[in-house]
Amino acid sequence: MKTQITNNAADRFIGYLPPHGQQVAQDESVLVDGDLRTVLGGGRNRYGRPTEIESLNEDLANGDITYVEVAEEGSSSSA
Repeated sequence: MKTQITNNAADRFIGYLPPHGQQVAQDESVLVDGDLRTVLGGGRNRYGRPTEIESLNEDLANGDITYVEVAEEGSSSSA
């Protein structure tokens, strides 16, 4: 699985995007490996990142980003 984040606001730096934040233009989409919430919650070998999770939640609530989970092609949970 991947997460697609689309910046609906003006061009800006989004600090919670791995690995160390990314500059994202308005209407630009960024693809992140895995579920972004899980990645931030796990801290990628660091302590959990509550500030980044809070920023993500604020951006979602304000409509500044669109968050879409994307299934990878060829992956299936059925055996």
